Amino acid sequence: MAFFSRDYEVFLLLAAPDAPPLWEAAQWLPFAASLDGVVAQARGKASVRSHQYNPKGKPIPFGRLGWDAKSHAKWTHTPQTTEARFMSLEAWAPTWTICEKDDQAPDLFLALANESLLGLAGKTLQFSQRLVCAIATDMGPEAAATLRLSLAQLAAQQEAVIFAHTQRQWGRAAYGGFTGAIQDMLIGGLFQPDDPHARPLDAATFREPWTRMEQA
Repeated sequence: MAFFSRDYEVFLLLAAPDAPPLWEAAQWLPFAASLDGVVAQARGKASVRSHQYNPKGKPIPFGRLGWDAKSHAKWTHTPQTTEARFMSLEAWAPTWTICEKDDQAPDLFLALANESLLGLAGKTLQFSQRLVCAIATDMGPEAAATLRLSLAQLAAQQEAVIFAHTQRQWGRAAYGGFTGAIQDMLIGGLFQPDDPHARPLDAATFREPWTRMEQA
């Protein structure tokens, strides 16, 4: 099986404009804990990378991050966090280096972005955060159901304006390799070229078909 041809259940959550940020420790830690069992089922340890910046716009180094309490404490924000501006986060289970070595896409993938730092400062936003989660279908229905329930609960907490699901492969064959990977959906693959905050969040706004889901 080619790296890109693995099948996935993919979930999309767009949080309400005033939803509490998922990068706050009070929000992230319970959500992460609800996924610990699924992450542990992956064929190797998970890795996390977060892009954050100080007030001068310089990247903040976090070193190697995993899916554990010590790592979560390094990058999540608390009331004492004043010098960090969260932009995005990716989590791979197993790590992307193992995926490259195995020539197999991850068992579980998660990507989160802060909408206000995506070149939209000062704009009126229809949603404040975008979250994409994907789990390989061969991980089994129970693992997918656990992820779905965790996200449904999060969608309710964040009063998500969109909570939706689709099924697709990791990528699409192109030019001897692949394109349109799930890892690229968050920033460049979700919406049509127009500003998603300046048009209705209907089917025509998205690049791919999504099925709306009920929140918990």
